[in-house]
Amino acid sequence: MYNPEGVDNNKEYVELYSEISLNTSLLQFQDQYNEEPPFEVLQYSNSSYYLIVEEDFNYSTLNATILSAGSAIGYYGLGEEEIIIISYNSSITDTIHYYSEWGADNNGNSLCKINNIWIECSPTPGKESIKAEEEYTIRINEFIPNPEGNDSATMPDGEWIELYNYGTETIDLTGLILKDNRGTEISITDTTTYDPIIEPETFIVVYMNKAFGFLNNDGFEKIELLSQSNQKIDEITYSDSKEGNSWSLIKDTWQITKPTPNQENLNEDKQKDSKITIKTIYLGSDNKAKFGDNLRVRIEIYKGDESKEEIKVFIEKDGEKITKTTAFKIEERYSENTITVPIQIFPNCNSKYEEGTYSITAIGLDTSDDEFIPIEGITKNLCGTIIETHIENPSKVSASNINGLETQDSIKVYESESEKSRRAALFFFCLTLILVILQLNLEKWRK
Repeated sequence: MYNPEGVDNNKEYVELYSEISLNTSLLQFQDQYNEEPPFEVLQYSNSSYYLIVEEDFNYSTLNATILSAGSAIGYYGLGEEEIIIISYNSSITDTIHYYSEWGADNNGNSLCKINNIWIECSPTPGKESIKAEEEYTIRINEFIPNPEGNDSATMPDGEWIELYNYGTETIDLTGLILKDNRGTEISITDTTTYDPIIEPETFIVVYMNKAFGFLNNDGFEKIELLSQSNQKIDEITYSDSKEGNSWSLIKDTWQITKPTPNQENLNEDKQKDSKITIKTIYLGSDNKAKFGDNLRVRIEIYKGDESKEEIKVFIEKDGEKITKTTAFKIEERYSENTITVPIQIFPNCNSKYEEGTYSITAIGLDTSDDEFIPIEGITKNLCGTIIETHIENPSKVSASNINGLETQDSIKVYESESEKSRRAALFFFCLTLILVILQLNLEKWRK
């Protein structure tokens, strides 16, 4: 350890390892500035570890041979980017030129040689070196223990576990381990996920890929996320499951939800309840609604955990509809939908309906929404001119012939402009046909 946190005095040390017993009087330490005098032996041990320490170093709990280097190890102590030379019986046995870029610089860790590579590690004087715990900004975010179909299917089917990177750095997850309560391990590789590189604030799905029974469907289960050195990064426990649904972490609480692999987990409020909202009512250029108008209504619909599908839209007042019902279906659960539907208001030529405020209602999926609009007047050209019809014997006319007809000498029948146009067209067609026939006969007579 070359640069402990805080004051360095009495904390720096150099650890030597030898499988054979060493004669400590033949050991010699040298830095780039000076050669140390012979060490004072403070403690003997049959351990394979030898520690060169500064005076007042606390070695009371260590099982190692302790060698004192005096007030400081080396001429200036173990500073940054030093060269250390170890000699035994006047022969150099090992050297190291270390750099602060290797790590362990004023962060409480030390440098260790593991698998012949110098890396940052946790301080373990007199013991086997352990790689320093890395800070992983990874958590288990969602998993599905009982998918529909074969639980042990190959990716992208079957069981899976979703991880989320909540940090700001890109992380390579290759070699990380998922471990269940039975001790079964699955390594994260390019065979268990499509890409082991996870960007900040993104998701990765790790597939169990034929690992039978890794995620229990019933009873207690524990899943651990471990580093390559078995450092625990995250852990979750659960019991039981629901086929086709996943366990999702929402607001720090695990909940059974619809699966959302590689996506943000659905908000709890959105999970169960559907919602219908009438957003916009498109009126005419005068921004008013009249009897006979054809309106368009923009509706936003969220379908939650609901088996019903049909939505109905209509206009009414006091339970009496003044439009036909526009109906459509939303099939997909947990879906956001925006739909614009047409609604035709009845013409009201016979003044059956009163002018006033009416309700536009959208209902379905066990929910509804209403918006109120005033409806006044009648759209032009839908209720045209009045035709005066005289009936010689009005007693023979009944309500089955003309609805609402009263017995009188002259009867007013309302006729729409469209009906007048159809009659005019028919008359013009017949007149043209007669003229053509006359022309053909005239040509024949001339011959």
